[in-house]
Amino acid sequence: MKKADPKSTTQQLTYLFVKLFVAILILVNVAFLIISSAYIYYQAERQSEQVVRAVKDNLDSQYDWSAMLDAYLAKQDSDAITLTTPHGKTYYSEDAHETFKYINEQRHYQNLVYSNKHIYFLKDEQKHNFKINVALNIDRLFHLIIWLFCTMLIINLAAILISIPLIRRLSHKWSRPIQTMNSEIQDIQKDGATTKITVPNQPLEIKQLAKSFNNLLTFQNKALQREQQFVSDASHELKTPIAAIRGHVNLIRRHGKDKPEIIPKSLDYIDVESKKMEGLINDLLALGRIERNTNLTQTNLVKIINEITAEIQAVYPHKIHTDMPQELFFLINPTDFRNIVHNLVENAAKYSPEHSDINISLTQKENQILFQVVDHGIGIAAKNREKIFQRFYREDTSHSSKIKGSGLGLAIVKAEVDKYHGQIKVTDNAPQGTVFTVSLPLEK
Repeated sequence: MKKADPKSTTQQLTYLFVKLFVAILILVNVAFLIISSAYIYYQAERQSEQVVRAVKDNLDSQYDWSAMLDAYLAKQDSDAITLTTPHGKTYYSEDAHETFKYINEQRHYQNLVYSNKHIYFLKDEQKHNFKINVALNIDRLFHLIIWLFCTMLIINLAAILISIPLIRRLSHKWSRPIQTMNSEIQDIQKDGATTKITVPNQPLEIKQLAKSFNNLLTFQNKALQREQQFVSDASHELKTPIAAIRGHVNLIRRHGKDKPEIIPKSLDYIDVESKKMEGLINDLLALGRIERNTNLTQTNLVKIINEITAEIQAVYPHKIHTDMPQELFFLINPTDFRNIVHNLVENAAKYSPEHSDINISLTQKENQILFQVVDHGIGIAAKNREKIFQRFYREDTSHSSKIKGSGLGLAIVKAEVDKYHGQIKVTDNAPQGTVFTVSLPLEK
Protein backbone atom coordinates (compact mmCIF):
# COMPACT_ATOMS: atom_id res chain seq x y z
CA MET A 1 0.00 0.00 0.00
CA LYS A 2 1.34 3.39 -0.99
CA LYS A 3 1.98 5.68 1.95
CA ALA A 4 0.22 9.03 2.01
CA ASP A 5 2.40 12.04 1.31
CA PRO A 6 3.29 13.96 4.50
CA LYS A 7 1.29 17.14 5.01
CA SER A 8 2.52 20.47 6.23
CA THR A 9 1.38 21.96 9.52
CA THR A 10 -0.73 24.51 7.65
CA GLN A 11 -2.49 21.77 5.70
CA GLN A 12 -3.11 19.68 8.79
CA LEU A 13 -4.45 22.63 10.79
CA THR A 14 -6.67 23.72 7.89
CA TYR A 15 -8.04 20.20 7.44
CA LEU A 16 -8.62 19.83 11.19
CA PHE A 17 -10.40 23.16 11.67
CA VAL A 18 -12.56 22.73 8.54
CA LYS A 19 -13.65 19.31 9.80
CA LEU A 20 -14.40 20.79 13.21
CA PHE A 21 -16.35 23.66 11.67
CA VAL A 22 -18.40 21.31 9.46
CA ALA A 23 -19.11 19.03 12.45
CA ILE A 24 -20.37 22.03 14.44
CA LEU A 25 -22.62 23.08 11.55
CA ILE A 26 -24.04 19.57 11.26
CA LEU A 27 -24.80 19.53 14.99
CA VAL A 28 -26.48 22.94 14.71
CA ASN A 29 -28.61 21.77 11.77
CA VAL A 30 -29.62 18.56 13.54
CA ALA A 31 -30.51 20.57 16.63
CA PHE A 32 -32.57 22.94 14.44
CA LEU A 33 -34.50 20.02 12.91
CA ILE A 34 -35.21 18.52 16.33
CA ILE A 35 -36.30 21.83 17.85
CA SER A 36 -38.41 22.81 14.81
CA SER A 37 -40.11 19.40 14.70
CA ALA A 38 -40.95 19.72 18.39
CA TYR A 39 -42.27 23.21 17.73
CA ILE A 40 -44.55 21.99 14.90
CA TYR A 41 -45.87 19.19 17.08
CA TYR A 42 -46.48 21.60 19.97
CA GLN A 43 -48.27 24.17 17.81
CA ALA A 44 -50.44 21.53 16.10
CA GLU A 45 -51.40 19.98 19.42
CA ARG A 46 -52.22 23.39 20.85
CA GLN A 47 -54.45 24.33 17.90
CA SER A 48 -56.24 20.96 17.96
CA GLU A 49 -56.88 21.27 21.70
CA GLN A 50 -58.42 24.71 21.13
CA VAL A 51 -60.77 23.26 18.50
CA VAL A 52 -61.72 20.30 20.69
CA ARG A 53 -62.27 22.52 23.71
CA ALA A 54 -64.52 24.83 21.73
CA VAL A 55 -66.62 21.88 20.56
CA LYS A 56 -66.74 20.34 24.05
CA ASP A 57 -67.99 23.61 25.53
CA ASN A 58 -71.05 23.56 23.25
CA LEU A 59 -72.02 19.88 23.20
CA ASP A 60 -75.78 19.36 22.80
CA SER A 61 -77.45 16.55 20.93
CA GLN A 62 -80.22 18.91 19.87
CA TYR A 63 -77.94 21.02 17.63
CA ASP A 64 -77.67 20.56 13.92
CA TRP A 65 -73.91 19.99 13.96
CA SER A 66 -73.57 19.57 10.21
CA ALA A 67 -73.92 23.32 9.82
CA MET A 68 -71.89 24.27 12.88
CA LEU A 69 -68.69 22.20 12.63
CA ASP A 70 -67.06 24.37 9.94
CA ALA A 71 -67.24 27.34 12.28
CA TYR A 72 -64.74 25.68 14.65
CA LEU A 73 -62.06 25.22 11.98
CA ALA A 74 -59.44 27.62 10.63
CA LYS A 75 -59.73 28.96 7.10
CA GLN A 76 -57.91 26.00 5.51
CA ASP A 77 -59.77 23.87 2.97
CA SER A 78 -58.23 20.60 4.10
CA ASP A 79 -58.92 20.87 7.87
CA ALA A 80 -61.57 18.42 8.99
CA ILE A 81 -63.65 17.56 12.04
CA THR A 82 -66.23 14.88 12.84
CA LEU A 83 -68.59 14.59 15.76
CA THR A 84 -70.37 11.37 16.73
CA THR A 85 -73.37 11.77 19.08
CA PRO A 86 -74.38 9.30 21.81
CA HIS A 87 -77.12 8.04 19.43
CA GLY A 88 -74.44 6.98 16.93
CA LYS A 89 -75.05 9.70 14.39
CA THR A 90 -71.88 11.23 12.85
CA TYR A 91 -71.61 14.80 11.59
CA TYR A 92 -68.87 15.93 9.18
CA SER A 93 -67.40 19.31 8.39
CA GLU A 94 -67.05 20.28 4.74
CA ASP A 95 -65.04 17.61 2.87
CA ALA A 96 -64.32 15.84 6.20
CA HIS A 97 -65.77 12.56 4.94
CA GLU A 98 -63.27 12.35 2.08
CA THR A 99 -60.42 13.64 4.24
CA PHE A 100 -60.90 11.02 6.95
CA LYS A 101 -61.37 8.35 4.30
CA TYR A 102 -57.89 9.11 2.95
CA ILE A 103 -56.43 9.46 6.46
CA ASN A 104 -57.75 6.08 7.61
CA GLU A 105 -56.12 4.43 4.61
CA GLN A 106 -52.63 5.76 5.53
CA ARG A 107 -50.14 4.72 8.14
CA HIS A 108 -50.12 6.84 11.26
CA TYR A 109 -47.01 8.08 13.05
CA GLN A 110 -48.33 8.79 16.52
CA ASN A 111 -50.58 11.81 15.91
CA LEU A 112 -49.20 12.58 12.45
CA VAL A 113 -50.26 11.18 9.09
CA TYR A 114 -49.39 11.96 5.49
CA SER A 115 -52.46 11.74 3.29
CA ASN A 116 -53.42 13.08 -0.12
CA LYS A 117 -50.23 15.19 -0.36
CA HIS A 118 -50.99 16.86 2.98
CA ILE A 119 -49.69 16.40 6.50
CA TYR A 120 -52.29 16.20 9.24
CA PHE A 121 -52.25 16.29 13.01
CA LEU A 122 -54.95 14.09 14.52
CA LYS A 123 -56.77 14.60 17.82
CA ASP A 124 -59.43 12.29 19.28
CA GLU A 125 -61.46 12.96 22.47
CA GLN A 126 -64.71 11.89 24.11
CA LYS A 127 -67.10 13.70 26.43
CA HIS A 128 -70.57 12.69 27.58
CA ASN A 129 -70.54 9.91 25.00
CA PHE A 130 -69.79 12.43 22.27
CA LYS A 131 -66.74 11.48 20.16
CA ILE A 132 -64.72 14.28 18.54
CA ASN A 133 -62.16 13.69 15.76
CA VAL A 134 -60.04 16.59 14.49
CA ALA A 135 -57.56 16.55 11.59
CA LEU A 136 -55.56 19.79 11.26
CA ASN A 137 -53.52 20.53 8.15
CA ILE A 138 -49.99 21.57 9.17
CA ASP A 139 -48.51 21.93 5.68
CA ARG A 140 -47.69 25.59 6.21
CA LEU A 141 -45.65 24.89 9.33
CA PHE A 142 -43.71 22.14 7.57
CA HIS A 143 -43.14 24.27 4.50
CA LEU A 144 -41.86 27.09 6.70
CA ILE A 145 -39.45 24.76 8.52
CA ILE A 146 -38.26 23.24 5.25
CA TRP A 147 -37.70 26.68 3.76
CA LEU A 148 -35.73 27.78 6.82
CA PHE A 149 -33.70 24.55 6.77
CA CYS A 150 -32.82 24.94 3.08
CA THR A 151 -31.85 28.55 3.75
CA MET A 152 -29.61 27.35 6.58
CA LEU A 153 -27.98 24.78 4.31
CA ILE A 154 -27.20 27.45 1.73
CA ILE A 155 -25.81 29.74 4.44
CA ASN A 156 -23.78 26.83 5.85
CA LEU A 157 -22.32 26.03 2.43
CA ALA A 158 -21.40 29.67 1.90
CA ALA A 159 -19.87 29.82 5.39
CA ILE A 160 -17.75 26.74 4.67
CA LEU A 161 -16.52 28.13 1.35
CA ILE A 162 -15.67 31.48 2.96
CA SER A 163 -14.09 29.90 6.04
CA ILE A 164 -11.61 27.67 4.15
CA PRO A 165 -9.30 30.51 2.98
CA LEU A 166 -9.69 32.29 6.33
CA ILE A 167 -8.84 29.12 8.28
CA ARG A 168 -5.93 28.45 5.94
CA ARG A 169 -4.62 31.97 6.50
CA LEU A 170 -4.91 31.61 10.29
CA SER A 171 -3.29 28.16 10.14
CA HIS A 172 -0.41 29.59 8.13
CA LYS A 173 0.00 32.33 10.73
CA TRP A 174 0.00 29.81 13.61
CA SER A 175 2.44 27.51 11.83
CA ARG A 176 4.80 30.32 10.76
CA PRO A 177 7.05 29.93 13.85
CA ILE A 178 7.52 26.24 12.99
CA GLN A 179 8.33 27.10 9.37
CA THR A 180 10.80 29.73 10.55
CA MET A 181 12.44 27.22 12.89
CA ASN A 182 12.69 24.66 10.09
CA SER A 183 14.23 27.19 7.71
CA GLU A 184 16.80 28.34 10.28
CA ILE A 185 17.68 24.75 11.19
CA GLN A 186 18.27 23.97 7.51
CA ASP A 187 20.53 27.04 7.27
CA ILE A 188 22.49 25.79 10.28
CA GLN A 189 22.85 22.37 8.65
CA LYS A 190 24.07 23.92 5.38
CA ASP A 191 26.62 26.47 6.47
CA GLY A 192 26.34 26.83 10.25
CA ALA A 193 26.03 30.58 9.82
CA THR A 194 23.90 30.96 12.93
CA THR A 195 24.26 29.29 16.29
CA LYS A 196 20.70 29.94 17.49
CA ILE A 197 17.18 29.98 16.10
CA THR A 198 14.57 32.68 16.64
CA VAL A 199 12.44 32.22 19.77
CA PRO A 200 8.81 33.28 19.10
CA ASN A 201 6.62 34.77 21.83
CA GLN A 202 3.61 32.66 20.85
CA PRO A 203 2.54 29.89 21.06
CA LEU A 204 4.03 28.81 24.37
CA GLU A 205 4.89 25.25 23.28
CA ILE A 206 6.86 26.48 20.24
CA LYS A 207 8.61 29.07 22.40
CA GLN A 208 9.70 26.37 24.84
CA LEU A 209 10.73 24.09 21.97
CA ALA A 210 12.87 26.85 20.42
CA LYS A 211 14.54 27.55 23.77
CA SER A 212 15.26 23.85 24.29
CA PHE A 213 16.69 23.58 20.78
CA ASN A 214 18.92 26.61 21.36
CA ASN A 215 20.16 25.06 24.61
CA LEU A 216 20.88 21.86 22.70
CA LEU A 217 22.77 23.82 20.02
CA THR A 218 24.82 25.59 22.68
CA PHE A 219 25.64 22.29 24.35
CA GLN A 220 26.51 20.68 21.02
CA ASN A 221 28.72 23.59 19.94
CA LYS A 222 30.61 23.48 23.23
CA ALA A 223 30.99 19.71 22.91
CA LEU A 224 32.28 20.07 19.35
CA GLN A 225 34.74 22.75 20.44
CA ARG A 226 35.95 20.52 23.27
CA GLU A 227 36.34 17.57 20.94
CA GLN A 228 38.17 19.65 18.34
CA GLN A 229 40.49 20.98 21.02
CA PHE A 230 40.89 17.47 22.38
CA VAL A 231 41.81 16.04 18.98
CA SER A 232 44.22 18.89 18.38
CA ASP A 233 45.87 18.49 21.79
CA ALA A 234 45.96 14.68 21.58
CA SER A 235 47.57 14.73 18.15
CA HIS A 236 50.11 17.26 19.39
CA GLU A 237 50.88 15.22 22.50
CA LEU A 238 51.24 12.01 20.48
CA LYS A 239 53.47 13.56 17.82
CA THR A 240 56.33 14.20 20.26
CA PRO A 241 56.86 10.62 21.50
CA ILE A 242 56.19 9.18 18.04
CA ALA A 243 58.76 11.53 16.49
CA ALA A 244 61.27 10.61 19.21
CA ILE A 245 60.70 6.87 18.74
CA ARG A 246 61.01 7.10 14.95
CA GLY A 247 64.13 9.23 15.31
CA HIS A 248 65.88 6.63 17.47
CA VAL A 249 64.69 3.78 15.22
CA ASN A 250 66.26 5.57 12.22
CA LEU A 251 69.38 6.25 14.27
CA ILE A 252 69.77 2.53 15.02
CA ARG A 253 69.19 1.65 11.37
CA ARG A 254 71.84 4.08 10.12
CA HIS A 255 74.55 3.71 12.77
CA GLY A 256 73.68 0.58 14.73
CA LYS A 257 76.21 -1.61 12.97
CA ASP A 258 79.06 0.87 13.08
CA LYS A 259 78.32 2.19 16.60
CA PRO A 260 76.64 -0.57 18.60
CA GLU A 261 77.06 1.45 21.82
CA ILE A 262 74.15 3.75 20.80
CA ILE A 263 71.66 0.88 20.64
CA PRO A 264 71.10 0.46 24.43
CA LYS A 265 70.62 4.21 24.91
CA SER A 266 68.18 4.44 22.01
CA LEU A 267 66.24 1.41 23.22
CA ASP A 268 65.98 2.94 26.68
CA TYR A 269 64.68 6.17 25.16
CA ILE A 270 62.21 4.25 22.98
CA ASP A 271 61.04 2.36 26.07
CA VAL A 272 60.46 5.60 28.00
CA GLU A 273 58.58 7.28 25.16
CA SER A 274 56.47 4.20 24.44
CA LYS A 275 55.47 4.01 28.10
CA LYS A 276 54.56 7.68 27.93
CA MET A 277 52.39 6.94 24.88
CA GLU A 278 50.86 3.96 26.65
CA GLY A 279 49.90 6.14 29.63
CA LEU A 280 48.43 8.78 27.35
CA ILE A 281 46.38 6.24 25.38
CA ASN A 282 45.16 4.59 28.59
CA ASP A 283 44.03 7.97 29.90
CA LEU A 284 42.27 8.72 26.62
CA LEU A 285 40.49 5.38 26.81
CA ALA A 286 39.55 6.05 30.43
CA LEU A 287 37.96 9.34 29.40
CA GLY A 288 35.98 7.61 26.67
CA ARG A 289 34.76 4.86 28.99
CA ILE A 290 33.52 7.13 31.79
CA GLU A 291 29.94 7.52 30.52
CA ARG A 292 29.73 3.85 29.51
CA ASN A 293 30.62 2.53 32.98
CA THR A 294 27.08 2.25 34.36
CA ASN A 295 27.50 -0.85 36.52
CA LEU A 296 26.94 0.69 39.96
CA THR A 297 27.44 -1.33 43.14
CA GLN A 298 27.64 -0.61 46.86
CA THR A 299 31.40 -0.07 47.11
CA ASN A 300 33.57 0.17 50.21
CA LEU A 301 35.40 3.45 49.52
CA VAL A 302 37.82 2.95 52.43
CA LYS A 303 39.14 -0.28 50.92
CA ILE A 304 39.82 1.39 47.54
CA ILE A 305 41.62 4.34 49.18
CA ASN A 306 43.83 1.97 51.19
CA GLU A 307 44.72 0.04 48.03
CA ILE A 308 45.60 3.20 46.08
CA THR A 309 47.67 4.74 48.87
CA ALA A 310 49.63 1.48 49.20
CA GLU A 311 50.39 1.52 45.47
CA ILE A 312 51.50 5.16 45.46
CA GLN A 313 53.44 4.79 48.71
CA ALA A 314 55.50 2.07 47.01
CA VAL A 315 56.52 4.46 44.22
CA TYR A 316 56.77 7.88 45.90
CA PRO A 317 58.76 8.68 49.09
CA HIS A 318 55.95 10.79 50.60
CA LYS A 319 54.28 10.27 53.95
CA ILE A 320 50.61 9.57 53.34
CA HIS A 321 48.28 9.96 56.32
CA THR A 322 44.63 8.87 56.25
CA ASP A 323 41.68 9.85 58.38
CA MET A 324 38.78 7.53 57.56
CA PRO A 325 36.18 5.31 59.19
CA GLN A 326 36.74 1.58 59.10
CA GLU A 327 34.35 1.27 56.17
CA LEU A 328 32.06 3.53 54.19
CA PHE A 329 29.84 2.25 51.39
CA PHE A 330 28.61 4.27 48.43
CA LEU A 331 26.70 3.37 45.24
CA ILE A 332 29.33 3.87 42.54
CA ASN A 333 31.30 2.03 39.89
CA PRO A 334 34.53 0.94 41.68
CA THR A 335 36.68 1.85 38.66
CA ASP A 336 35.27 5.40 38.69
CA PHE A 337 36.16 5.98 42.34
CA ARG A 338 39.54 4.36 41.81
CA ASN A 339 40.27 6.89 39.02
CA ILE A 340 39.32 9.80 41.29
CA VAL A 341 41.50 8.66 44.20
CA HIS A 342 44.49 7.59 42.09
CA ASN A 343 44.71 10.80 40.05
CA LEU A 344 44.29 13.15 43.00
CA VAL A 345 46.75 11.33 45.28
CA GLU A 346 49.33 10.79 42.53
CA ASN A 347 49.07 14.48 41.51
CA ALA A 348 49.69 15.45 45.14
CA ALA A 349 52.81 13.27 45.14
CA LYS A 350 54.06 14.57 41.78
CA TYR A 351 53.79 18.24 42.67
CA SER A 352 54.96 18.03 46.30
CA PRO A 353 58.52 17.94 47.68
CA GLU A 354 59.90 14.52 48.47
CA HIS A 355 59.18 13.18 51.97
CA SER A 356 56.46 15.81 52.47
CA ASP A 357 53.11 14.89 53.99
CA ILE A 358 49.94 14.06 52.06
CA ASN A 359 46.76 13.94 54.13
CA ILE A 360 43.71 12.04 52.94
CA SER A 361 40.33 12.13 54.65
CA LEU A 362 36.98 10.49 53.94
CA THR A 363 33.78 11.36 55.83
CA GLN A 364 30.03 11.22 55.48
CA LYS A 365 28.45 14.56 56.27
CA GLU A 366 24.69 14.93 56.18
CA ASN A 367 23.63 13.77 52.71
CA GLN A 368 27.01 13.65 50.98
CA ILE A 369 30.37 11.89 50.92
CA LEU A 370 33.44 14.14 51.35
CA PHE A 371 36.83 12.98 50.03
CA GLN A 372 39.77 15.33 50.57
CA VAL A 373 43.43 15.28 49.51
CA VAL A 374 45.79 17.84 51.09
CA ASP A 375 49.40 18.35 49.97
CA HIS A 376 52.25 20.74 50.72
CA GLY A 377 53.33 21.24 47.13
CA ILE A 378 53.79 24.18 44.81
CA GLY A 379 50.13 25.21 44.92
CA ILE A 380 47.84 26.42 42.16
CA ALA A 381 47.19 30.04 41.26
CA ALA A 382 43.59 31.14 41.84
CA LYS A 383 43.16 32.22 38.19
CA ASN A 384 44.12 28.72 36.98
CA ARG A 385 41.91 26.63 39.28
CA GLU A 386 39.24 26.18 36.61
CA LYS A 387 41.75 25.58 33.81
CA ILE A 388 43.50 22.69 35.53
CA PHE A 389 40.51 20.45 34.75
CA GLN A 390 40.91 21.05 31.02
CA ARG A 391 42.46 18.26 29.01
CA PHE A 392 46.26 18.48 28.60
CA TYR A 393 46.45 21.70 30.60
CA ARG A 394 49.65 22.17 32.60
CA GLU A 395 49.96 25.18 34.89
CA ASP A 396 53.76 25.22 35.06
CA THR A 397 54.82 24.60 31.46
CA SER A 398 58.50 25.08 32.28
CA HIS A 399 58.43 22.01 34.54
CA SER A 400 55.80 19.99 32.71
CA SER A 401 58.39 17.93 30.82
CA LYS A 402 60.09 16.97 34.10
CA ILE A 403 56.90 15.65 35.70
CA LYS A 404 55.51 12.45 34.28
CA GLY A 405 51.91 12.49 33.16
CA SER A 406 49.56 12.92 30.22
CA GLY A 407 47.82 16.07 31.43
CA LEU A 408 44.51 14.18 31.55
CA GLY A 409 44.40 13.15 35.20
CA LEU A 410 42.35 16.05 36.55
CA ALA A 411 40.14 16.05 33.46
CA ILE A 412 39.29 12.42 34.26
CA VAL A 413 38.59 13.33 37.90
CA LYS A 414 36.26 16.18 36.88
CA ALA A 415 34.38 13.95 34.41
CA GLU A 416 33.97 11.21 37.03
CA VAL A 417 32.68 13.66 39.65
CA ASP A 418 30.25 15.25 37.19
CA LYS A 419 28.96 11.80 36.28
CA TYR A 420 27.71 11.37 39.85
CA HIS A 421 26.39 14.95 40.08
CA GLY A 422 29.11 15.87 42.55
CA GLN A 423 31.46 18.82 42.95
CA ILE A 424 35.21 19.29 43.21
CA LYS A 425 36.76 22.35 44.84
CA VAL A 426 40.37 23.58 44.89
CA THR A 427 41.60 25.72 47.78
CA ASP A 428 44.94 26.79 49.26
CA ASN A 429 46.61 24.87 52.06
CA ALA A 430 48.29 27.31 54.43
CA PRO A 431 51.15 28.00 54.41
CA GLN A 432 51.82 26.05 51.22
CA GLY A 433 50.08 23.48 49.08
CA THR A 434 46.68 22.62 47.69
CA VAL A 435 43.47 21.11 49.00
CA PHE A 436 41.23 19.08 46.64
CA THR A 437 37.74 18.41 48.06
CA VAL A 438 35.34 16.05 46.28
CA SER A 439 31.70 15.93 47.43
CA LEU A 440 29.38 13.20 46.13
CA PRO A 441 25.63 13.37 46.93
CA LEU A 442 24.15 10.26 48.54
CA GLU A 443 20.90 10.71 46.57
CA LYS A 444 21.58 10.95 42.85
